Amino acid sequence: MIVDAHYHLEERLEPVDELLQQMDRHGIDRVALIPAVNEPAQVEGIAAMAGPLLPKLLMSRLPHLGLRLYRSPVTADGKLSVLGTTYRIYDAPDNERVGHVVRAHPDRFFGWIFVNPSLADPIVELERWSRQPCWIGVKSHPFMHRYPVALLDDVAAYCEDQAWPLLVHLGGDQERGDFTYLPDRHPRLNIIYAHAGVPFYREVWDYARDKHNVFVDLSGPVYVSDQIRLGVVRALGPEKCVHGTDGPYLHADQGSMLDRVLRLPISDSEKERILGGNFMEMIRL
Repeated sequence: MIVDAHYHLEERLEPVDELLQQMDRHGIDRVALIPAVNEPAQVEGIAAMAGPLLPKLLMSRLPHLGLRLYRSPVTADGKLSVLGTTYRIYDAPDNERVGHVVRAHPDRFFGWIFVNPSLADPIVELERWSRQPCWIGVKSHPFMHRYPVALLDDVAAYCEDQAWPLLVHLGGDQERGDFTYLPDRHPRLNIIYAHAGVPFYREVWDYARDKHNVFVDLSGPVYVSDQIRLGVVRALGPEKCVHGTDGPYLHADQGSMLDRVLRLPISDSEKERILGGNFMEMIRL
């Protein structure tokens, strides 16, 4: 079974029918949907060319330049800025719409409940949805929503009790990017750091190597270059890596992202773990 564990429901870019067609075309059995976190942004020209530079800088001897580039799209007033054009970041992503789509196609989709603890009590949001069987875990975004990872403490405890994974997109400073806080405090929690642990790649890998409950996903055509993908699989082993696309943002195509995993110099059984086995085991299906 092939599962795309990181995909956003953004119907202005890709209606559900088109997503289903894409899944059928590339043999994707299931997709775990995440509510859209921002207005669709036009990333082209200089911005598109700068994208591949980001992981190179973050992995270089000058990571502070990479961190500056990484943090730059999120403005002080909470907007997404691309070459001076700003787009709204949703403080409360639409879990209801994801739930509707998953219930309409229960054999094709799972749902991540998106929480923002800087906005309101996240446990209220989790209790609102958790009794419905379509949800398999919780998504959080300390980077876009600009809060310290420590604010997810109650969410992590909730996920631990529910045996749900917690998917976290780390921020670019010490508090918003603290990748040790939650796993150390919640040893029964399976935590997935999005995009191979961006922006702290190697530091996350070194930490996760001996942590049974820390995983990464391989989503994102910009954040996870071929070099990053191969590096994290070698550092952590295929058993710690989860396939994802991060579509439909940045024209992330499920076929090309699938091919990048299939090209890895590992065994077929190890590819199967990345492409679905690890995630299905994590959500106990």
